[in-house]
Amino acid sequence: MAKGGGASRGRGRPRKAAPKVLVSIRYSREVIDYFKATGPGWQTRMDDALKEFIRKNEITD
Repeated sequence: MAKGGGASRGRGRPRKAAPKVLVSIRYSREVIDYFKATGPGWQTRMDDALKEFIRKNEITD
């Protein structure tokens, strides 16, 4: 039972509606160096760049 008689909560961060997927992938040194040189948050910027590419290059049947 939770302290204070309230409802118990889960531990840690709340789950996201669309969680990210852990993968292992190889990129060229040039790509990694470019994004790392942009400083902290480089992985998020890389993800954003890939999503922008998808938006601009949608596959249509």
